[in-house]
Amino acid sequence: MRGHGPSLLGEPVRMEELSSVEMISSLPGSALEEVCARARRRAFDRGEVVFSEGDLGDSLYVVRSGLLHVVRPSVDPRVVLDRLEEDHVFGELAAVNECRRTASVIAVEESSAVQITKASLDAVFDRHPTAARRMLGTLGAALTAAKEELTLQNDRLERRVDERTEELREAQLEVVRRLGRLAESRDSDMGLHITRMSRLAANLGRHAGLDAEDVELLLHAAAMHDIGKIAIPESILMKPGKLSPTEWELMKTHTTIGANLLSGSRSPVVRMAEVIALTHQERWDGSGYPNGLAGGQIPLVGRICAVCDVFDALISERPYKHAWSIDEARAEISAESGTHFDPGIVAHFFENFDELRALIDEPA
Repeated sequence: MRGHGPSLLGEPVRMEELSSVEMISSLPGSALEEVCARARRRAFDRGEVVFSEGDLGDSLYVVRSGLLHVVRPSVDPRVVLDRLEEDHVFGELAAVNECRRTASVIAVEESSAVQITKASLDAVFDRHPTAARRMLGTLGAALTAAKEELTLQNDRLERRVDERTEELREAQLEVVRRLGRLAESRDSDMGLHITRMSRLAANLGRHAGLDAEDVELLLHAAAMHDIGKIAIPESILMKPGKLSPTEWELMKTHTTIGANLLSGSRSPVVRMAEVIALTHQERWDGSGYPNGLAGGQIPLVGRICAVCDVFDALISERPYKHAWSIDEARAEISAESGTHFDPGIVAHFFENFDELRALIDEPA
């Protein structure tokens, strides 16, 4: 883009050219004639800057031909704030008030405009006080209308942003659902476990003090706690008997595999799922895996999911065991409080057990 210095055209400005511009047409005939006599034509090449953000305003312009864009380089030069075409007026507030330009105007194609300087307006206003009041009144009305239109545009933009945010959220959750189904495909019983465990974790998380947004994230993120098991051989996953030491070491890698699969995401739900995948097998006393974290070193969502995962696994049928009764599973959770599980989370679990118990019986 070239700098300032638009070409000056010698043809005089005619009254009819400005009479279509509401702000200027409000002037009485004699004042309008004087404005026309003092006005000058300007020509702008494609890419030429009319004025820049931060410049001191000394003129207003009336577009006669071409197309110009209003941008704010200090915010984002790629965003076009307004398109200026024939009869559009720009720069009026800065010219009247002699303040700094709040945006830049750039010709995007060969354009021409009528330039009216602040000095010219001041001279006309001195000779025609009534003209000044009329013009300023019209300018005030125009600015009020522009403010109302900006408010409407902001509302529309916010709605579009909300719609786009919801689209992105649904896309993220679709990934979650697909990953969950992938894990479920290895074991038909796993689907029910994932659904129930996620519901339990979200509800327990709410009672443990998570805010509504994190509870919603936990509901979806918990579904991926065992996603790393897609890399574990079925001969190990479905083995009816006890795992050998070698098989057990391989089984334990599902935590790090799952975290690696989920790492690097910008999605909040996937980031939380990464934490859960990595830490849901840690134990309060530090004897868990993969990193031997203890107590508060274990993220809260990992501690919550540990209780819910074990409880639902106990009451679920597996190739290597029968389903436990609810009372037997409750007793096990109580017995492991302070060793396997965070005692505070266990307390919330039992304080709200009736509510949690109802989630188990809900359809998947």
